Amino acid sequence: MVAIACCFSGLPTPSIRPQGLVGHFPNLHCPSLKFAHLRTNFNTPMATTPFQVSASSSSSTIDEEKEVASSGRVGANDLLIVGPGVLGRLVAQKWREEHPGCEIHGQTMTVDHHEELSKVGINPCLKGTKTTHKFPYVIFCAPPSRTSDYPGDVRLAALNWNGEGSFLFTSSSAPYDCNDNGPCDEDAASLSVAILKKRLRNRILLGCDNHPLSRQEVMDLVTKSGKFSGVFEAFTGTTDPLGKRLNNSKTREEIGWEPKYPSFSQFLESI
Repeated sequence: MVAIACCFSGLPTPSIRPQGLVGHFPNLHCPSLKFAHLRTNFNTPMATTPFQVSASSSSSTIDEEKEVASSGRVGANDLLIVGPGVLGRLVAQKWREEHPGCEIHGQTMTVDHHEELSKVGINPCLKGTKTTHKFPYVIFCAPPSRTSDYPGDVRLAALNWNGEGSFLFTSSSAPYDCNDNGPCDEDAASLSVAILKKRLRNRILLGCDNHPLSRQEVMDLVTKSGKFSGVFEAFTGTTDPLGKRLNNSKTREEIGWEPKYPSFSQFLESI
């Protein structure tokens, strides 16, 4: 098993909102970003039969059974994305760039975005879909807000992995790059792909920018940047601990990864 916690060290997970922040700083996001990478030691042979799925959803009337692997067998670089949202789609894009001939599948809670996924080359299926084979690479990107049994969902996702490549678990926290008030996971996607490719075992890894900042320091830099209208007033208060100062020099050396922006101040300079 490999557990990887990846957090951008500048922004501990906030449970508060700065007064005057929303609306005045539309392009500034202060979430935090965590991932975890799990790898077990089972070794299931790669299937050679066509991949058939049978799925149903309580939120729709769809019952479908179809072959989704055009080659009739699992490819060595095929990827299953459990929860193919923003991060999952970026991972899919980067993974396909690395492995042009691979099949990428996306498992969802509903069929709401299946058409969108198909358009970007992700073969969609519903949670609970029965498959006749397992995947060499699986990444879990589904949020806990959509389920009553998050640990159980992770265990179910792991059952779709054949043990040959990597299983990567992710959860959200502090990406910096963002435009048009949208979600931003570019660094998370590049780090996810780098970790999947390493196929590590029994390791704990960390991803951050090595320039930790307090919430107040973040807002001081925002004010000094002159890039945003409005005046930051104050934080509403918090009972949370101050958080941790993270260093991932060892991870960077082993994975060969660097964040898109070396620090929060350099991100501000770029926008």
